[in-house]
Amino acid sequence: MRITLILCFVIQLVFPATVNSEKMIVPHTKSFAQIQSNTSDIDKWSLESMLSLYAKAQDDDSLKVYPNPVNKKDMLNISMGDKGKKVLSFYDITGKMVKVVETERQTFAFSVADMGVGVYILNVKSANFQTTKKVIVK
Repeated sequence: MRITLILCFVIQLVFPATVNSEKMIVPHTKSFAQIQSNTSDIDKWSLESMLSLYAKAQDDDSLKVYPNPVNKKDMLNISMGDKGKKVLSFYDITGKMVKVVETERQTFAFSVADMGVGVYILNVKSANFQTTKKVIVK
């Protein structure tokens, strides 16, 4: 995402928004067009609009994992805003699947005592979204 922001900034510097009073059109992705559909083509590529999209991507509150880092003797709490069946997969740093939990609850806690000390990647899949979080067990 940061590379995209830098690239857009460079495009703005190299190619000004207007050339001989003609509007310059820069291609954009479909998802970008859906988020910023009510603005003009030039506004879509402004630095401010790109930064606001980056901030929206960083403020993903659909999955909360706490406490993180978690002690082996403690329970790991997970809360999600999505309803329905969810599959939570824990992977170690080598990519090996360590643990899988399936649930339909939005908030729950489970023990990490059977997992070794280390850094894990939590992959959460549901019908509406898929996301990952880093979980540290100490």
